[in-house]
Amino acid sequence: MSEILKQIREDLKIAMTEEIKIRKNKACGDFIVSQQLLLDKCHYQKDVSRAIISMFPEIGKKPAEATNDDTIKLLKKYIKNEKERLLYSDKHITESDVNGISTSDLKKLVNNKFQELGDKLTSPKIEIAQEYLPKQATKEEISSWIHENIDFSIYKNKMQAMGQIMNHFKGCDGNFVKNLLIELS
Repeated sequence: MSEILKQIREDLKIAMTEEIKIRKNKACGDFIVSQQLLLDKCHYQKDVSRAIISMFPEIGKKPAEATNDDTIKLLKKYIKNEKERLLYSDKHITESDVNGISTSDLKKLVNNKFQELGDKLTSPKIEIAQEYLPKQATKEEISSWIHENIDFSIYKNKMQAMGQIMNHFKGCDGNFVKNLLIELS
C-alpha cells in the first residue's frame, strides 16, 4: 500500500477520534470557540481522506494495491476538482461566461482562471490535500540535478529530457520544468 495513502488513513482515524473528544466536551458544556475551529478541521480532514480513498476505483485499483504515484495522481485530481468547484461557487466563472461555448473553450477558460488566480484559489480541503503531495523541488535543486544527470547530446530537443526530470522529481509542476529547460536553452 502507498505510504501516502497509509498517512491519509491514519489522519482519518485521528480526525475521527478528535471529533469524538470535541463533541464530548461540547456535551459536557466545556466547549469553547477554538474547539469549533478544531471540529471544522476534523470535518475537512475526514472529507478529504474519504474522497481520496473513494477515488481508487476510478483508476481500476483497490487502495491496498495503490502506489504513491497512484495516490499522488488522485490527490492532484481531487485538488483540481476542488479548485474548479471553487471557480463556480465563488463566481469566478458565471453562467453567462459559459453559455454557448464549446467544451474545449470551457477548458481553456478554466485553465486561464486557474493561472490568473494561482494560490488565491484555495480552501481548507485543498490545503489538506496539498500537504500529502511531495514538496516541489527548488529551481536550484532541479538545475543542479539536470547538470549532473542529463546529457542533452542524446536528445534532438532539450524538451525530450522532461520525462526523465519529471520522473525523478515526482510531484513537480510540468510547466515549471518546461520553463526551466527553456531558460537553459
